[in-house]
Amino acid sequence: MIGPPPNLVFAPLAFASALALTPLLGRVAEGTGYLDHPDLRKHHPHPTPLLGGVAIGLSIVTALLVAKHVFATSVNTPAPGIILGAALSLVLGLIDDWHPMGPKGKLVGQLAAAASLVLWGPRVEWLHGNPIAIAVAILGVVALLNAVNFLDAMDGIVGTIFPIIAAGFVALAVLYHAPLATALGWSLVGACAGFLVYNAPPARIFLGDAGSHLLGFGLATLALQALRDEPTLPHLGAVAILLAYPLFDVAFVVWDRTARRKPVYVGGVDHTTHRLSRQFGPWPTLGMLALLNVFHVALALWVWGLSRPQAVIPLVLVFGLGYAIFGTYLRRLSPTPKFDI
Repeated sequence: MIGPPPNLVFAPLAFASALALTPLLGRVAEGTGYLDHPDLRKHHPHPTPLLGGVAIGLSIVTALLVAKHVFATSVNTPAPGIILGAALSLVLGLIDDWHPMGPKGKLVGQLAAAASLVLWGPRVEWLHGNPIAIAVAILGVVALLNAVNFLDAMDGIVGTIFPIIAAGFVALAVLYHAPLATALGWSLVGACAGFLVYNAPPARIFLGDAGSHLLGFGLATLALQALRDEPTLPHLGAVAILLAYPLFDVAFVVWDRTARRKPVYVGGVDHTTHRLSRQFGPWPTLGMLALLNVFHVALALWVWGLSRPQAVIPLVLVFGLGYAIFGTYLRRLSPTPKFDI
């Protein structure tokens, strides 16, 4: 008899916690001034609370504690680098939400969080003693932090696709015994889904930079754990496919703004999600991107199990070509006019 996936209890616990904590943190944000105010580069017409990311973080911690002390579920203590890096990511975002930081200051904080994860996080044998691999891993974590920060530009987008991506990592552990923490994966699924109830269009609360940095760090943790063993081409390809859409969005925005000589680090409404939403509407856009990421999960699961590593190269090239065509199409959809005001 086939039982439920391991550690599934964390998902409903995190979901329930997010349902309860998100409106509470919304009121805290209103009382403390953690609000995102409307301007010419934003869609929302009224000041909106920014502490949704704190609600997600507290929901994950609550789920872990309740599972351990109420349901007697085994919960491994995270490595010091995971705790430190998550705290740095959250604090960095809170500071930026309160008083926007310059790109250099933010980059320093992101590098500190990334170094904490890579150097003192999950033990990855093939990284240690290899300074080039360590540097690449740290830059990869920074790229993910920025990718999620850029992606969080449309109501409901993170809450829609993050449960799918996190569930993809959990599936790698369940089906292929990938060495990652399913407790964290399930908690991200539940917490992001619960947050979506309040962040769906029109959003009543935003993640804020605190939330986008924390979730980017969570994805980076799952990715690094999945690649803890000596990485193979199928494993690298599968992880890249799971993370493809957030990485594509940040690459597209940087490419497009550079081509149009617009500042990369100034917020705008020219992201892939904005262009699709302008063409199809917000809810159809969320639906299409959800289906796209479900496809990514299915493809990643297949790629992880490939017995011929050389088959990954042409597949990834075709996958990248598809995204290049998608990006070319999106560039033909003009950004929302507000971006050019």
